[in-house]
Order: sequence, then C-alpha cells, then structure tokens
Amino acid sequence: MAGNHPGGAWVALAACVALICTTNAAAKPQLLDQIVAVVDDQIVLRSDVMSSMALVAMRQGLSREDLTPDRVSELFEVILGNMIQEKLLLARAEQDSIEVDEEIIERAVRSRVRELKAEHGEEAFAGQLAEGGVTERDLREQYRQEFRKDFLRQRMYTSLNQQVEVSFKDVQDYKARYKDELPPLLSISHLLVAIEASDDRAAEVRAQANAIIDRLKKGEDFAALAQQYSSDAGSREDGGDLGYFPRGRMVPAFEEAAFTLRPGEISAPVRTKFGYHIIKVEAVLGDQVRARHILIPLQPSTRDVKTAYDKALDLAKKAQAGEDFAELAREHSAHEETAKKGGRLPGPFTQENLPSEFSDVLKTMRMGEVSAPIQTEYGWHVVKVNDDQDGVREIIQQVRLQERFEAVLSETRARLYVEVRPYDLGYGGGPQP
Repeated sequence: MAGNHPGGAWVALAACVALICTTNAAAKPQLLDQIVAVVDDQIVLRSDVMSSMALVAMRQGLSREDLTPDRVSELFEVILGNMIQEKLLLARAEQDSIEVDEEIIERAVRSRVRELKAEHGEEAFAGQLAEGGVTERDLREQYRQEFRKDFLRQRMYTSLNQQVEVSFKDVQDYKARYKDELPPLLSISHLLVAIEASDDRAAEVRAQANAIIDRLKKGEDFAALAQQYSSDAGSREDGGDLGYFPRGRMVPAFEEAAFTLRPGEISAPVRTKFGYHIIKVEAVLGDQVRARHILIPLQPSTRDVKTAYDKALDLAKKAQAGEDFAELAREHSAHEETAKKGGRLPGPFTQENLPSEFSDVLKTMRMGEVSAPIQTEYGWHVVKVNDDQDGVREIIQQVRLQERFEAVLSETRARLYVEVRPYDLGYGGGPQP
C-alpha cells in the first residue's frame, strides 16, 4: 500500500468494548460501576479497567471470537494488577520526591492521538471511537495513565540503577555458569543483508508499468485497469481510489509525485519500497489531493534471494573465523539503527520475546557464537549471542535492577492499605461480591 494504514485494529476495539460491556446484558440488571480496588486513598473503578481493556484488544488485534469469558477475565485481572502497580508507583514516587513531568506526558499523549488520526483520518477515527463506545477523552486518559506509569518506572529504574553494582568477577562467574547452555536473558547483536531486486528485475517491472500507462494514454479506464492489475488489496476493488489525503500520509516518493500532478494527469512509474505506482490525481481540495493508483509489486527474484544469502553467509564465516562482528555490522548491515552500534540490539532479551526465526536458531547456540544466515521478512540476518563484558554486565544489571524494583514495590505495598474487591464482569465472571 502507498500509505501507512495498519488496518482493522479499530474493529477489534469496537468488538471488545461491545462484548465486555453488553455480554449477557438481558440476563441480569446492568451494573453501572464498581470500586474494584483501593490503594491507600485512591480507588480503581471497574469502568477504568474496561476502558483499558478496549485499548489492549485494539493493540493485540483481538476479535470477538478471541474474547471468550475466560480471556476477558484474564485480561481484567492483568490490567487491574497494572493499575494497582501504577498507584503504588505514584505513592513511591511521592515518598522519594520523584516528580512527574506532566508536560512530557501530555506531549506524548497529543503525539499518539495525532498519529492515530493521521493513520485513519479524523472522520474515521471519530466514527470508530463512537462505534466502540469510547470517547477521545477516554482514549487520551488511557494513554495518559500508560505514559505516566512508564515515566515513573523509568525514573525509578534510573534511581535504583545507582544502587546496583556488577563487578568483573560477577561477569566471569555468569559466563562460567552458562558456558554450556543459554542463560535466561540474552544480549544479541545482528547484521542484516537486505534482499533487494536487481536492476534487471526492476527494469522488468518498470516495463510492465509503462505498458499499462500506454493503455491509459489510449483511453482505457484507470479504475478498470486498477481492479485488474493493482496489487494493493486495500484500494484495488475501489479502482485504486485512495480518497483524499494530506501531506505526511503517504511514503515520500509517492507523495511527491501525487502533489505535483494536476487533476486528470497520470504519473510516470513511481518507485517506492512497495514497487512501482501509476498515480492519477482526481481532484485537489485545499491542502489535500484525491488520487488513484495502480501498484505493480517489485519482488526480488530467486537469484536476488540467493545473492543476498551468499553475502550473508560470507559475513557469517568471517565472524565465525574471528573477525570483529561489530565492525562487520557497521560496514555491511542494512539495518541502519543498529549498524552504527555495531549491530547490538537493545535488550536484554528472553528467547520468548525474540522473533521466532531467531529463537529457533538460538536454541542450538551458546554465548559468543555466531549463527548461519537466518531469513526473515527483512532479509538475511547473521546473529551473535554476545559474551563481551558490556553485554553480560547489562544482563546481570537488568536482573538485579528488576529484583530491586520488585522489592521496592513490595515494601510500598506492605506500607499502604491495598484491597482488591470482588467484582462482576456482567456475565458471572470474576470474583463475585
């Protein structure tokens, strides 16, 4: 697709709210609200938890079928626990004189909502919120709580980090302990060889696009050709119609061409990461244009995949033979964000929160080893399980920091009045009064 539209997440949001708030509504009187927890002098309402559940459903792409009573109960319990933790964090922050910078929180909330409106369009954004029974004010408050909790946790981690020390001996002992098996936490580096279409392959696809343009010049209908040839499933059935969009919604090359054309004009083939686009501007309204497009995908050939693999294999062999992995990543990795850091990924990681393609291979590796090429949707990766001083120290630091953080929250909870009350989810689920 030409733009950056994530798709049906909002459908899941609506389904979640509808299911949670109305399940079995006819079977018993409607419950307006409940206090489900008390932390010191603060309360948590059932409605607060329900609103957060809608956001979780949206992010996880949960469908109505996914939201069984057991799943709803599980989500409710997890989110309630998170809300209690947030209030404990606030109490501890007050005790430790950690101030919340509310302006930072508000800027983050405004930015997130602005991104959502840009992704979906303001009219669709408002309609989908209304369909799900959530107001924009509700949404902003949920993000506000989430960002405040993240802010406090980070500030507390920063403070506690000064209390955690890791010695050279700690690192050596850790490496000795896990010399024959992978530790539960991993420091990972990688380098990426992207699979790119060759110039010859690009020329073939560009020729296909030019052939369609010739047919358009001879008077064939743009919408009909889009329905026949475009690979953009989101607009193909509508004859390639993307509707009105402002600057900033589409990828740069597409946008540059679209805002250059006059109504009725058709572009030359425009190359983006999706392939070659043929663009027709239908109308201009203020600072927005309405355009159609036909997308001819540019997919690498089998030879292109093999070429990238051969390069990745060569780099893997060099690293396995002792060449500096960080230097190889800086020089050859297509992942710019990590290449400048010698390929080091921000971690540490458990095997469960790594891509499955990585974790399947890592199960057979040990600290310090370098993998053979691993293919993902991004290309061929060469992965190293770091065993250097900094990588192992980071792991130990994280373990001890998390232990200290949990201890502090336990101390805070023991000092305050905390009560989790019975609650009713509307269909008999949850601890009952």
